[in-house]
Amino acid sequence: MSIESKRRYAAAAFVTLLILSVFWPSPIVSINRLWINEQIDVDELSFLGREAPSWDAVFWCISGIFLLIILQSADGFTDPREQLRTIRFERALFRRDAVYLALGAILTALVWLFADRPMLAWAEGVQSDFTEDVIRLLNRLGGGMNPVLIVAFFLIAGACYRERRWIAYAIAMAIAGLAAGLLAQIIKHLVGRARPELWLGPTHYAPGSSTSFPSGHTVGAFALAGVLLFGSRSPTLRVVALALACGVGLSRILAFRHWTSDVTASAVVGLVSAWIVTRAVVGRVEYECGEAGEAPRDV
Repeated sequence: MSIESKRRYAAAAFVTLLILSVFWPSPIVSINRLWINEQIDVDELSFLGREAPSWDAVFWCISGIFLLIILQSADGFTDPREQLRTIRFERALFRRDAVYLALGAILTALVWLFADRPMLAWAEGVQSDFTEDVIRLLNRLGGGMNPVLIVAFFLIAGACYRERRWIAYAIAMAIAGLAAGLLAQIIKHLVGRARPELWLGPTHYAPGSSTSFPSGHTVGAFALAGVLLFGSRSPTLRVVALALACGVGLSRILAFRHWTSDVTASAVVGLVSAWIVTRAVVGRVEYECGEAGEAPRDV
């Protein structure tokens, strides 16, 4: 089998594993209900990594088998540390990045003034069993171990199949996610905004034990999606990544966990972080391949 085929099969298998992580442990619950009918301590509302470690171990065994298959089918290895040494941030462009952040702050302020309350009213009006199911699945996609799984796949598969671009994605996602997440936590403690679920009226905010501004789920989703949006050459991959990140942000609004302006600010922080890091990491790979006369492949 060619290395290109191995990459495609690995990518398809990983997408399947990621979908399984979002629905886990529903397959176990369904199999038990159909054929075994025993009393178990999980149901469809259980969340991977939150409630039943004994059942989660089954998922991690499946993940381990997937990892072993990738390692066994490796055609040599590319050391990711080589790309870490070549990262260069262009200081001359930071002024432009500051402009992007300023424009994002203006957009957030406009959303705060004109969209927060109408969007909350809309979210109340569309509540149903179906929207609750969608919210739950999108929240799972943007939280838990899924961001780590995505980064780990690109790093390990990229190293095993000698795909420098995949390694660059993993490095950029890790740096952008950590940087954006740290910034989000600092802003959270400085602002201390109450969540919409504590909202008592048009202008009244009740103090809450957890703060709303910005949304950690949304920051992480847009930081990871932004790397693919700015770094990938595949239009399909860019569209899917952006759509999933927007879905995570929308789910936080529909779940009454965040205001629309929280999600807007989170998207700005995540995308600007991804833009800065992608230029330094993925852009460097393109430059080096161009110097060597190579055409870097994409997912």
